[in-house]
Amino acid sequence: MKEGAGEITPPQLTLSALPLTDLVSRAQRGSLPCFAELVRRFEGRLFNFLCRRTGSTHDAEDLAQDAFVRAWQRIDQYNPQWQFSTWLFTIGHRLALTHLQRRRREQGMCKGRDIATAQRDDPGRIVADHDQCDLLWETADLILTPSQGTILWLRYAEELSNKQIAVVMGRSQVSVRVTLFRAREALAAHEQAPGSRARDDRRAHQAAGLTKTLEGDLVC
Repeated sequence: MKEGAGEITPPQLTLSALPLTDLVSRAQRGSLPCFAELVRRFEGRLFNFLCRRTGSTHDAEDLAQDAFVRAWQRIDQYNPQWQFSTWLFTIGHRLALTHLQRRRREQGMCKGRDIATAQRDDPGRIVADHDQCDLLWETADLILTPSQGTILWLRYAEELSNKQIAVVMGRSQVSVRVTLFRAREALAAHEQAPGSRARDDRRAHQAAGLTKTLEGDLVC
């Protein structure tokens, strides 16, 4: 995995301009600067994903660090047939599962979840900045199960296909489709329930568009 004698690591100032495939390829040959650039590009996305798996920003930070350490240790095992984010989130998901199982054994099943709202700067995640999507995630954190919320996040915030989500979550594509359908139904029912809509015009407009945001979630 180590960099060969003839491998020249690109200057730090040019790393941000390298295509993702080049960064991964160089990292697989042992370029630590290139892997550091991968961390920079994906740390915010992985952090947000793990927040929704654990319900804790502190745990998400620790697990994200562990995930990147493991990714570096196993970078030679990465198969380019998958998106790098799919591979990375799979590592993070498995670490989160182990963490949650250990926490439940030590403390018992938690009765509730903290709502993780932390955001990391990531200019590429434009969709997460839209007001309508802000309402979607706020509502999802409140009424969906952790599994539903995680799959919904992967589908909309990360724009993964059902096949990719199935790999990350260790489920069948049918299971992912069913979970997305149930999440959509739960959010639509919440939006239509009496008293669930916000009183001011801005949030009322957001709520009115909630169901439309989810249209086509099974076509992927």
